[in-house]
Amino acid sequence: MLRNSGADIVALQEVSQTQGNALEDGLQDIFQYRSLFPGGFAGKAILSRFPILGAVQLINFPDRPDLKTVIDVAGQKVTVITAHPPPPRFHRTGFHFDFQTISQINALAELAKRDSPSILMGDFNFVDSQNEYKIMIKNGLRDAFHESGSGYGYTLPRRVGPWRRMQQLNRILSWVPLIPAARVDYIWCTSAIKCDLCWVGKDAGSDHLPVLAKLIIN
Repeated sequence: MLRNSGADIVALQEVSQTQGNALEDGLQDIFQYRSLFPGGFAGKAILSRFPILGAVQLINFPDRPDLKTVIDVAGQKVTVITAHPPPPRFHRTGFHFDFQTISQINALAELAKRDSPSILMGDFNFVDSQNEYKIMIKNGLRDAFHESGSGYGYTLPRRVGPWRRMQQLNRILSWVPLIPAARVDYIWCTSAIKCDLCWVGKDAGSDHLPVLAKLIIN
């Protein structure tokens, strides 16, 4: 899917060491520049046809670093971030994000705003009716699918995701096709970037469907 996507920049989450090796060895002809930090559930990667000038892990949540790069797009420095905040959890007060995750989402939004022009991509584990979505909007970030997509844009669940426990049962259930019913995967950008088109891609084997966009730097 990555090879045939036509993408100039790719952001990935949950990159295992085996996947990292495959990305490093199998896509050099398309993505000459790669920033890879494999680590299983916490693993991140950014692949680019344009030069990556620098990369740094963002420790906004313990043992779950996000990844920030600066990419030279035809002479314009663009900040590109891939992120994966933890999902909401059950608490005594209800089902919601914990304080650390909300702080992580705030930090990501503020960083993208500060280092504009920026593109922030990833699995954010919230839908557009939640307060965490509004954090992004209040920081001036724009939802590419909301601005230039059509339909519902649902990305999750396409199949049962990887469980850390009961792996044998997971391997069996992962073959069961599911109908996505939530949009939790986003491409955000700052005002210096125009959202021309955004769409949900085809099944590539994940429990999420991929999101693609055509963005234009103003």
